[in-house]
Amino acid sequence: MIRSHFLNMVIFAALVAIFFAFLTQKETRDRVRVILILGGSMVVLALVMAYVMYPFPLR
Repeated sequence: MIRSHFLNMVIFAALVAIFFAFLTQKETRDRVRVILILGGSMVVLALVMAYVMYPFPLR
């Protein structure tokens, strides 16, 4: 099964956010808030880093 890199990143960010939300929060509302903030920030920061690194070639 082949997926895009972006989809893999979003799935990873969601799983990590869900794990930490259940690890640190007790209320459902707080868990949802942590999932949205943490998952969204991971995806946005990864895209910002990719955009910053894009002009620099590998070699």
